[in-house]
Amino acid sequence: MAAVNLKANRREESGKGSARKIRREGMIPAVIYRAGTEATSIAIDPHDLELQFKRSGNPNALVGIDLDGGRDFTCLVREVQRHPVSGVIRHVDFYEVDNNEKIRVSVPVEPVGRAAGTRLGGRLRVIRRTLDVRCLPNDIPATVQIDVTPLNVGEFIRASQVTAPEKTELILEADFNVISVIGKKKGREKAADDDA
Repeated sequence: MAAVNLKANRREESGKGSARKIRREGMIPAVIYRAGTEATSIAIDPHDLELQFKRSGNPNALVGIDLDGGRDFTCLVREVQRHPVSGVIRHVDFYEVDNNEKIRVSVPVEPVGRAAGTRLGGRLRVIRRTLDVRCLPNDIPATVQIDVTPLNVGEFIRASQVTAPEKTELILEADFNVISVIGKKKGREKAADDDA
């Protein structure tokens, strides 16, 4: 089920002139595409898009697009082009998904718990802010949670140690550090002496 719902109008014309005209009318040009099918050009209200995504708080939220009160599309936002100065949305690419077909998405990493090393003066550092997972569209997790409680100063959690969220699989093309605790070893040695 889509977390974000938008109404859209079909665009018959394309090109820069058409895009400028759409923006003057307070809408933005967008496109819905899927591998092996012809792209559908649409116009959407940028305020609705921003508002819906602020409400969902999830960059991977499924978007239900109602096109001219006719066909419905279920999509993911693949790319948002913004004005370099004002940050105003200029164009959006939507990728149509099939609820029975697995897709690849980047999901934010969420550290859970308090790392042991932070009690000794260390600082938790998230090295990779997202991890790629493969799953069905309706099973896309909001985050990949990683328990950092046992992590001491100078230690790392590698990608191969991360447990994939339920109904997903992690896509690891290489093993790499995801989270660490950084800090001076002196702080750890002093705390050990104090305990003794």
